[in-house]
Amino acid sequence: MLVVAATAARAADPIQRVEVSLTVEGGEPHPLVVRRMVESIGSGAERLLLGRDSDLVARQQATLAGVLREVLDRVVGGYRVADLGFQAGVTTVVRVRVEPRGPILGDLHVDVDLPGVHVDAQPLVRAVLEPATADLRHLGVRLPAEALEWAGPLLERQAAEIVEAAAGGFTGRARIQPARSRLVVVVGPRDSRVIRDVGVRFRSTSIPYVLLADHGPHVASMAEPLRGLPVVFAAAHRARLEALLVQRLRAYPPVREFAIEARPVLQVAEVTYVTVLAESTLYRGRIEARLNFGTEAPPPDVRATLGRLFGSIEPFVEFTIVPSNLAFRTAVGVRLELGTHVSIGALTGFDEAGVTAFAAYRLSPDLEVRGRYALRTRALETTLSYRMNEFLSWEGVTTSTGFIWLRLVSNL
Repeated sequence: MLVVAATAARAADPIQRVEVSLTVEGGEPHPLVVRRMVESIGSGAERLLLGRDSDLVARQQATLAGVLREVLDRVVGGYRVADLGFQAGVTTVVRVRVEPRGPILGDLHVDVDLPGVHVDAQPLVRAVLEPATADLRHLGVRLPAEALEWAGPLLERQAAEIVEAAAGGFTGRARIQPARSRLVVVVGPRDSRVIRDVGVRFRSTSIPYVLLADHGPHVASMAEPLRGLPVVFAAAHRARLEALLVQRLRAYPPVREFAIEARPVLQVAEVTYVTVLAESTLYRGRIEARLNFGTEAPPPDVRATLGRLFGSIEPFVEFTIVPSNLAFRTAVGVRLELGTHVSIGALTGFDEAGVTAFAAYRLSPDLEVRGRYALRTRALETTLSYRMNEFLSWEGVTTSTGFIWLRLVSNL
């Protein structure tokens, strides 16, 4: 009796887990489709088999397989179950072989639509999406057209994820058209953080602001392709967008006529600012009104500088007017440009000031460090300049003799 009871106990082991082994004739479609098929088969098998006696399942395999086959024929459209069997046990393996029913899709022709992107910015977006086109094209490979009823939403969501991974800030609404073997992807911003407005600022050490201000609307119109771009995308591809603006600035008639080098710098946000670093390659001019604050600060003055470039060398003349005592000073000098950020030089006045050497280093479009050393007095003056906007700057000045003051500079 004990032997019989032990045998009955072993025969009564219930099925606790179901695993699926799937074979697709002719090759597997996209892994997402295979995963969904495995999940559907596993879900149907679990409802049918979990908790049943494993030996009983083995004896009734043909009947249970027929029931599961009918379920799968309804759930997994586009495929025919060619073979189905169980390897019964506490963990039961369901072995399924399916055959696709034609027509079968191959590589899809991908059409990318960019309705909210300016026509001049579309080549950039398409170039960024180009590496992802192969993944989009292969989404429908070896998939029966009939299976799109349940697999289509999976692949369309996958297409959106491919677009989001390739072009940050964008997403895609995809639609598979099986009759034309075509995948249409409508690409648009993923969220509401897009460039809504464009502001323009100028920075120049060689052109007075009064000559630059009138060109702001023209630069804003050049930056029109930025509108509507996602902030995340524009920030990631800022250099390419700046290159687009460089081309437009070079074609601008005043830039060509006066041989001006104009380099745009983008500060990307929902309101994006285009800071144009404009420098003349022929003539240089600057007019500044300087107001000093401090007990040992010099009196306010107005300073005008005019120069002519010969390559990277600029001889110049400097005129200074001090309104408090109507003093007028003149100096001549030469400046040498070492790249786009560093300049050095020297100037001398027609008075007792002697020769003064100077150097400047631009840390950013708005921040600059300058130094001046008077050879006769051996006094060093260091200035940290911060540009608040197109025509106002704050400067902190310190000297080797211990004097410190603030200076407000207006670029006229």
